[in-house]
Amino acid sequence: MHFDALTLACMADELRRTVLGGRIQQVLAPDAQSVGMEIYTHGARRYLVIHLDGRAARLHLAAHKLRRGVEQPSPLMLLLRKYARDGILDRIEQPDPAERVLHLHVDHREQGVTTLVVELLGQRSNLILLRPDGRILDCFQRIWPGEGVARPLAPGQPYAPPPPQPKLPPMDDGSVDYYARLAAVTSHGGRLWQALVAHVAGVSPTLGRELAWRATGDTEAPAHSADRMALVAALQSLWAPAQSGDWQPGLWREGGAVFGFSAYEAHVRGEFVATPSLSEALERYYEQPHTAGEKTRDAYAGLRATVAAQLRRAEQRIQRQLAALAGDEPAPGEAEALREQAEWLLALSGQVQPGQRVFEVDLGEERLRIPLEDGRSPVEQAERMFKRAGRMERAARFIPERRARLNDDLAFLAQLQADLALAENQPEIAAVREELRRSRLLPAPQKKPPKGPAAEPVGKPRRFLSPQGFEILVGRNARQNERVTFDLAGSGDLWLHVRGAPGSHVVVRSGGQQVSDETLHMAAQLAAHFSTLRGERAAPVSYTARRNVSRAPGGRPGQVTLRNEQTITVRAELPGIEA
Repeated sequence: MHFDALTLACMADELRRTVLGGRIQQVLAPDAQSVGMEIYTHGARRYLVIHLDGRAARLHLAAHKLRRGVEQPSPLMLLLRKYARDGILDRIEQPDPAERVLHLHVDHREQGVTTLVVELLGQRSNLILLRPDGRILDCFQRIWPGEGVARPLAPGQPYAPPPPQPKLPPMDDGSVDYYARLAAVTSHGGRLWQALVAHVAGVSPTLGRELAWRATGDTEAPAHSADRMALVAALQSLWAPAQSGDWQPGLWREGGAVFGFSAYEAHVRGEFVATPSLSEALERYYEQPHTAGEKTRDAYAGLRATVAAQLRRAEQRIQRQLAALAGDEPAPGEAEALREQAEWLLALSGQVQPGQRVFEVDLGEERLRIPLEDGRSPVEQAERMFKRAGRMERAARFIPERRARLNDDLAFLAQLQADLALAENQPEIAAVREELRRSRLLPAPQKKPPKGPAAEPVGKPRRFLSPQGFEILVGRNARQNERVTFDLAGSGDLWLHVRGAPGSHVVVRSGGQQVSDETLHMAAQLAAHFSTLRGERAAPVSYTARRNVSRAPGGRPGQVTLRNEQTITVRAELPGIEA
């Protein structure tokens, strides 16, 4: 799909009706490729989001509250908070109706009037903050002056708009040869929509196909089949709302699936479904997958990605520590062999000749070869060898213990990654970040954390009702797992967890009563579904009485050891309805 110049004109009109004159209360980055604004107007908060991802560059009003997804603000974001936050969105204009550029003018009581230029130009999409004199304060993508750079975009540079397209304008511009030039478009070979894209400004492939249908009744009609006046009428009918404001945005739907959007009633396969606003059409289109294997849109993608990156850094740090341990660990028997060499060298030091490189000891069936160090006496070398053997012996005791702790930390990080993947809202994602902070598995930030007690586990555990009427508790994250198992569960309750993978602790509050096969199967499915094995056809789940579950010695929250467990294999899917 194409967010083209005509789509931008429709969106500009929508923004004028909804947020023009509003106060910008917040500026944030939902993710690394987006900028969002909370605008208060007409007694309500609205959320304008600008996506600068080249594959889907666009702007629209979001139906949900925007969440900050980037921890470290960019220089542009810091400037926007200074020049735009608490400012009034004073004017919205599209300087060239055939270009995908929008100007948002902000009047700030302290900073004066600045302009936010939104350029939705595919891979060259940009967001540029301008001073009143037209110079650039900063921009999303900086392009520094240099050889071969026709249009620098960098702080301090004068802003220059994108160069005009050497194409025919979509509406009659009053030139005497306009209609002759338009007729020449139809003389080109190939399909009509391709000729329009190549020779008429502001026409995207999506819009070109609609123009072809309106002019000929066929989206794939050849260029030479178009009547000049029919083409003029098609152009006028599509661009007229840019003057009148009489838009009809909507979605393209086929077989229940949305496959497109437009600012006008489009003639496409399937059906055109009108929507109250273009923003709604865009949200509904982009919230669903459009290619095989693509996931649905995540409203918290930015924050989730930030926490995921922190977890990856913590994991990489532990992997480096494990690699260092492997390099320091002595081979089995190495310390004993070195100590034996030192003992023989000390005992027979009087037999060592000056300048000798290797001292050999006859042990009967074999000879012991001891390399000698230049510049050291045999006694000095033996003492050094005893010290090295001592360090090796200490390392042989310490390293396995340290490796076990690091592997436990890796398992805990895997649980946090599972918690993040299963988190359904912003507080649950924030809880994962807080747990990582508590664990001290990442170096502490330079600024001190806020004082006060640590945050409690988010919300309450998930609750389900079994066929027997027993309550089933499912932890939402590592700390809730700890609470479900050791605070809420009784010793006779049934405890479950997916085997060999991170996931939720599940407790059937049976109070020691016999659990039916149906209840066991349902609880096992819940344990498998709320784990990293979600979607698997055969997921092994361990179960035992809660009394057989103990905290892992020195372990992190939710890390346990089991006794007398059994295993059941189930489909990792949601079995019922939450109570």
